[in-house]
Amino acid sequence: MKESGGRALTPRRMEYLKFLLERDGPVTNADLAARFGVDPSTSTKTVRVLVEAGLVEHAPYRGIALSERGRRCAEFLMRRHRLLALAFARLGMEPATACEQAAKCEARIPRDVVNTICATLGHPSRSICGAIASDQGCCARREE
Repeated sequence: MKESGGRALTPRRMEYLKFLLERDGPVTNADLAARFGVDPSTSTKTVRVLVEAGLVEHAPYRGIALSERGRRCAEFLMRRHRLLALAFARLGMEPATACEQAAKCEARIPRDVVNTICATLGHPSRSICGAIASDQGCCARREE
């Protein structure tokens, strides 16, 4: 995943996007700082970078939320995490370990590999850590 300007998203910024997707509505900077165990000034800097990348919208006194582009990005990030966690679980890992290991390596897995994993697993709709959203570029083929 890339920010504007071609820079790759850092794992921490990816986690911010996934958190915003899970919350499904505006959050405060204090919410982000508490969730990630950082000083509010640190979360403010991260939000600023995500706003500059067009992934997040920040309206003072209204909160921080995903932009449409940010939502699409976060949905892919969540799908990738959940597919990897499911794949690891099916290989015999305990669910908590599978989720933890998916978080450690997911940033390096490109979309085409995610789609291959999805197809190999039979286009699952659930993972050990939640629902898996369909992807038009991958899962639409199963309905043909």
